[in-house]
Amino acid sequence: MGRGGPAAFLDTAFTGVAVAVLVTGAAVAAASGPWALAGVLLAAQVALGWAWVRALGASPGTTVLVAGSALAGDLAVLWPFGGRDGGHGYDDNGIGTVAGVVGVSLAVTVLYQLGRRVHAGAAAPATAATQAAAGSGRVAPAAERVSRDMAAALGGVTVAGFLTGFLVLRAEAGADHAPDTMVIAGLLGAGTAVLVGRVALAFLEHAAATLPDTPRLRLGALVAALLGAAAGAGAGAIFGALTELGAPVAVALAGAGAVAAACAVPAGPAPLAGSGLSARLAVVAAALLGVLLPLALAAPMVYLVGRQLPG
Repeated sequence: MGRGGPAAFLDTAFTGVAVAVLVTGAAVAAASGPWALAGVLLAAQVALGWAWVRALGASPGTTVLVAGSALAGDLAVLWPFGGRDGGHGYDDNGIGTVAGVVGVSLAVTVLYQLGRRVHAGAAAPATAATQAAAGSGRVAPAAERVSRDMAAALGGVTVAGFLTGFLVLRAEAGADHAPDTMVIAGLLGAGTAVLVGRVALAFLEHAAATLPDTPRLRLGALVAALLGAAAGAGAGAIFGALTELGAPVAVALAGAGAVAAACAVPAGPAPLAGSGLSARLAVVAAALLGVLLPLALAAPMVYLVGRQLPG
C-alpha cells in the first residue's frame, strides 16, 4: 500500500489529475479517429514501458525494446489503412495482429537477452568458476542484469501491448455500436474506478496511518477497489443514458474497464527513500505505474466486451 497521512492525499491528487488528463485526452482522440488515439496511446505506452523497466531496475535499453514493440503493434492495427475511419474491417480480427506483433517482440527479446547472457558468461568464465567452486551459489552480476532485463522486457512488452486494445476497438469498422463511444465508455469506467478507488484508499490510509499493516488494512484496499469498480459502472450508466450508446451497453463496457482497473487501485507512489536523482526517478516511475497500469489492465477487457456485444 502507499503512504499514510497527508502524503496519501498528495499521491491521490497527482493520480487524480493525471488520470483525468489522460482519460480526457484519450476520449477526445478516440472521437477524432484511430490515428489520433494511436498517438495518445503510444505516449502512454512509452511512459508505461519506462516506468515498468525503471521499477524493476532493468537497463535503460530495455525501454527501447518495449517502446519499439508498442509502436509496431499500433501500426499493425492501423495497416492497411482501409475500412471506416482508416481502420480495419470488423471481421479482420485486429487483436490477432497485435498478438502476432507481441509474439515476435517476445521472441526477439528472448534471443537478444540470451545472446547477452552467453556473451557475459564467455567474458568472465574464471569468475563464474570461482563462485561455483566456492559454493556461494550466487549468479554472476552480469548474468543477474541480463535476467532482470529479460523479465522487465517480457513483462513490459506484454503490459504496454494491453493498451492497444483500446485502439483495436476504435479502429475496427462494422460493429453494431459506434467504436468511438465504446472506447470512451471503457475509458470513463476505468478512469472513474481509479479516481474513486484511490480517494477511498487515501482516506483509509489516513485513518490507519498509525496502525501496522494488518489484514484489516489489506481488506480496506479491497473495499476501495470495490467502490471504484461500482463507481466506474455507474459512470458508464450516466454516459450511456446521455449518448446513443445506451445505458446497458455503456454499463457493460465501463464495468469491464472498471473491474479490471480496480485490481490495480492500490498501486501508487512508493515512499521516497533518500533524496538523490535515482530515488526521485523511482517515485516518478511508481507514480506513472499507479496511473497507467490500471488503464492497461482495463483495455483488453473493454475490447473483449465490446467485441461480443450484441446489436
